Order: sequence, then C-alpha cells, then structure tokens
Amino acid sequence: MKNKVIVLLGMGAVFGTCATQAQVTIDSFTPLSGFGTTGSGWLAPNGVDGSTYTYLSSTASTERGLAYDPVDNDLFLVTRNNNTIRILNSSTGADLGSLNMTGISGGTYAENMIAVGGDGAIYVGNLTTSATSPFKVYEYATPTSAPSLVYSGNPIGGATRLGDSLAAIGSGNSTVLAAGFGNTGTGNSGYEIISPSAGTASQIAFTGTPPNGGDFRLGITFVDSAHVIGTQGSTLYRYSSFSGTTGTLLASPALSGSADRPLGYITIGGMNIMASVSTGDNHVTLYDMTDPTSPVIVGTANATTGTLPANGNATGDIAWGTPVANSDGTYTEDLYAMSTNDGIQAFQVVIAPEPSTLALGAIGIVSGLLWRRRR
Repeated sequence: MKNKVIVLLGMGAVFGTCATQAQVTIDSFTPLSGFGTTGSGWLAPNGVDGSTYTYLSSTASTERGLAYDPVDNDLFLVTRNNNTIRILNSSTGADLGSLNMTGISGGTYAENMIAVGGDGAIYVGNLTTSATSPFKVYEYATPTSAPSLVYSGNPIGGATRLGDSLAAIGSGNSTVLAAGFGNTGTGNSGYEIISPSAGTASQIAFTGTPPNGGDFRLGITFVDSAHVIGTQGSTLYRYSSFSGTTGTLLASPALSGSADRPLGYITIGGMNIMASVSTGDNHVTLYDMTDPTSPVIVGTANATTGTLPANGNATGDIAWGTPVANSDGTYTEDLYAMSTNDGIQAFQVVIAPEPSTLALGAIGIVSGLLWRRRR
C-alpha cells in the first residue's frame, strides 16, 4: 500500500509539471546573418557601428514605425527624415526606395506608424496630439500604388493624443486596425478600432481603472479579432477583449522589464508567441502566449553592441516575417525589432512545439509502473 501511494504521488508530480510547462520551445534565437551594417543582424543608426544609413537617426527620434510585407517580403520603415517610408530588403536591410508620399499631410507628424494587412495592403497613420486635429490613416493597395485616405477623424472620447501605436489584423474588407490613446484627456485608457474599408472608428472604452490613461499607447498588438494587448511600459501589459465599443480588461501580466514597450503577437503552426523589445537596453524577449494571462519567457537575444543613444520617447516597433514550415515539424521565422535611435535588429527564430501534456503524462505513468515493478 505504501508503494502504491508513492507511485501515485510521482504520477501526480509529473502531471503537475506538465501543466505548468510552456507549449512551445525555441530551438534557436540568433541574429539574422547578412542583415544590417556589417551583416551581423543589426542595421545600426547613422554614425554608429560604421553605419551611414541616414534614414535611421541616432539622436532625432525620427523613426518609429516598422512593418513587414507578407506579399513582397520587404520591410517598411517610417522616417521623418525627408518624410518618407523606406522599403528595405528583409534579408539584408538594403534600401530599395520609397513609397509614394503624395497627399500625406496633417497632424503633429504626417506619418508616424505603419501596419500591413494579411493581403499586403499597407496602412500608415499620422500622430495627432490634439482633440481637434484628425487622426488619419492612409492605405496603399501595393507598394507601387499611390496612397488613399481611408480614415480621418478627431480622437474619440476627448483623447488628445493618438497614433503612437498601430496594429492590423485580417485581409481585404475584413481588415481592422487598432491605435492606442495617449495619456492625456478623457476616455484615454483604451484604444480606437478602425475599419479602413468602412472609413469608421470606434472608441473601445473601459469602466474603472486599470487600464490607466495611455496603457495602449506605446505598444499594441492583436491576439485575434476580438482581443488586444497593449502597454506603455511599467513592467506589464494589458490583455483585453472588446465587443462593439466596450472593452474588458482580462489580465495585466508581467513583461521582462519596465522598458519593454513595442509588442508583436503571431500564431505559428498553432503556437502563440509574442515578442517585445526593450527601449532601454534593446534586448528582445519571446513569450509563449498559450495562456495570454500567464506568459512564459522562452528566449531573449540582443544583436546590438556597445553603448547606444538613448531612446527618450520609448518608441519603436516589432515586425514578424513569414513563417516557414520545416520537414522536422519546426518553424523558421524572421523577427525584426526597432528601438528609436538604436536601429533595427533582425533575428532568425526556430520554433518547435513541446511534447503534449498527454504524452509526457504517459511517460510518467510508465516510469511509475516500472519503478514499482523493480520494487
């Protein structure tokens, strides 16, 4: 009887361990070879590490938006240096030219952030810092087309700052965007959901606090079409759902550090992963998001070197590439992280599912029975 009790406890311990383990593993998380100033995975800002790329400032905070094009496999970099949106080769970081900027105007900054839909449509948002100055979104059907204004409206709910963060989900007429409110004005604890095809927006408002004013301002990303994650730092993110104009705060889990702000969520082969970049020391962190209320850190990396300029505005962006399924069941995925004034890092991530809880549980049962037999 004593032996039986011990065996059952052992089995329970195995099951308990499995229940708390992450559902994905990172086989490797390394700088993307061939990308950047010296091919080391870092496109450094102008004047740093030998870089002469003028569209990445090291002092002026002119670059804040970054996105990946899943159709042409290029990167888009929003820069206020000459007010352009640069097209970069996603394998090397080489500058391939600019998007057409005809008709883009207005706001504190006429262009600030960028997002790309699943069909390759490109969305560019301005930054407004006034409740009476319109927040504008422009759409490019392709990288060679002219932009069209698909949304223009004053920040909803009395908020006075909008456009520091922008995310997209969906394709075609189903595409929706999310933009986080700033930290001044009323109704500023949530975000706007914008339908480019309809030219309309809804204020997602929360009852009570948290979330607090600006909690979706500096990093925002979709989990799915009804859930949004955002942060302004302070060592946590806000995990929320929305329906109509009502937002519900579901959890406020911890990030790896108080300077982690830009966020990017992706589902790869049924596995849910989020990346963040520190606007303090530039480390990039990967989280297993099997349970978005309880993220698990599964990897960290940093392709930058030396002492870098300060990112005083705590701005930047995350962009995921297109996943490639490997024959061994793993996935290879490129990840791009920009912290303003500190350039763009590129990584190659190899992601694998962990053995299922059931499979590990079965191993525990067999081990327990064999142990009992040996007794």
